[in-house]
Amino acid sequence: MQIAVDFCQPFTLDHSNIRGRFARLGPTVQTIIGQHSYPALANHLLGEIIGLAVLLSSALKYEGLFTLQTSSDGPIGMMVVDVDSDGNIRACARVDEDRLSTMIAAEDGGEDALRGQVHKLMGHGHIAFTVDQGGDHERYQGIVSLEGNTLAECAESYFRQSEQIEASFKLEVHQGEQANDWWVGGLFLQRLPASASGEAATPEDAEKITEDWNRSKILMASATENELVDISLSAHDLIWRLFHDEEPRVFDQTALQFKCRCSRQKIEGALVSYPLEELLDMREPDSGEVAVSCQFCNTRYGFNEADLRALKSGDEA
Repeated sequence: MQIAVDFCQPFTLDHSNIRGRFARLGPTVQTIIGQHSYPALANHLLGEIIGLAVLLSSALKYEGLFTLQTSSDGPIGMMVVDVDSDGNIRACARVDEDRLSTMIAAEDGGEDALRGQVHKLMGHGHIAFTVDQGGDHERYQGIVSLEGNTLAECAESYFRQSEQIEASFKLEVHQGEQANDWWVGGLFLQRLPASASGEAATPEDAEKITEDWNRSKILMASATENELVDISLSAHDLIWRLFHDEEPRVFDQTALQFKCRCSRQKIEGALVSYPLEELLDMREPDSGEVAVSCQFCNTRYGFNEADLRALKSGDEA
């Protein structure tokens, strides 16, 4: 049986009334990182937020786009991940490499000491969760401060503060021997309501719920980095290895892959709003083109004078 590489696996722990997600990504993350030239620390953090976005989006029922974005005043000032309802992912970051290099040089232990230190790498800011289903659907957004050593801790804080739901994450980002050989593995547990009717749990039930939750978190925390990213270990085997006493039940996997949503047509839609004279002034001296590069995939779209005149001529028509 062929083992899936990039996927998200939903499951429930029937004994504990808990639902979970397990995600593993390799080629998708490698493609995204390979399209940029970010420093290793930024790649590590980008891998973490990609894994987090996959886990979060998989817990939602939506047809459209889920976006996870950070905005802050640190050396890694912005990261954004899009995950659409078909499992297509794209991501990018904004990195001040000079500030980051200075921080690494000043840190006792260098890069290794800064891994997992979100408050240093990203500074003060927030993380936003957005679901956009288009059409007449109302756009949903949740925001929480970047408070915690990891992005996973920030997400857990969001669930406690905004959703009043207990949630726990375990994310591992692994870099192989090659520069762009990155792997991400993650687990996500949510404690479901005790009663579908909304009735308050008895003290005995509440105690059991707490015990089940704490035990499940301990079991999840026992997963090693190698287990989470090892493609020879299937999702079913890992879930059974960790949670066999909790009566795990698995559902259909979602396949994941990189796919950017940029296109020449979309760039034309943005350029057409400019007067022709301004567009001609925007041309690069060397190429004679107006060049626009996608921040996600770095695809370059070039428009020469004939392209620009045809674009404006079509707009006027």
